[in-house]
Amino acid sequence: MNQIDYLYRFIDNYIRERDLKYSRKALEISETKLSGLIRKGIEFDREGVLRQSFFQHCLSVTKLLIDLNIPLSDDETDIMVASALCHDLIAHADFPKAGRELTEDYHLDERIYEIVRVTTKINVCTEEDLQQYYDSIQVNKLAVLIAMADRSNLVENVYALSIFEALDYIREIRNYALPLCVYALEHYPDIQLPMKLIVRKVHSLIDVTDIISRRYQEKEDAYEKEILTLMEENAKLRGLIASL
Repeated sequence: MNQIDYLYRFIDNYIRERDLKYSRKALEISETKLSGLIRKGIEFDREGVLRQSFFQHCLSVTKLLIDLNIPLSDDETDIMVASALCHDLIAHADFPKAGRELTEDYHLDERIYEIVRVTTKINVCTEEDLQQYYDSIQVNKLAVLIAMADRSNLVENVYALSIFEALDYIREIRNYALPLCVYALEHYPDIQLPMKLIVRKVHSLIDVTDIISRRYQEKEDAYEKEILTLMEENAKLRGLIASL
């Protein structure tokens, strides 16, 4: 059984056991719309390129939320799981009505559309845009959980990025995502434990990334010194040749 099959069966069994009506539909929609769309991730193709479908990413985010055993009502659990399964649809699937398909065509709850909408990062170009993006998330408890579970899964795969992309992503986590967690801890006491677990995980992954970036910088500095030495030696050789 591959990773996608394992995740799918785990989530499908959870949905059936809890009788989560919206989540059952959301699992079907996510599989149909996202399975063939590939993102950087934890699997390698035949050429050794890291690849992962958006569907697998959504499954991973959903499983993390289920594993946290968050103390929610059955209704809130259904909304959270369905939203997690659908959270990449607006950004990456063929949804010309910007996600309104979720309510109009698939008849999912309005709360699911709203969570997916606020957690979708589109046209976020400036620091002001980024701040507004996180500010819109913080007013919705379930959106906070999904956004941080999403960041947690993405940080797991940060090694698939270039060092510059990784450092930029970690900067966003530190400056915006972690303050979002602080806000949640202060305003949503019923999800304090799962938020603390997510923060702990993200912090540990950030620490690993810092170590990798320092090693990269050390190697880059060493290469620069070597290049300077070679340039100096080349200049000396040119001088010797010119004097002959």
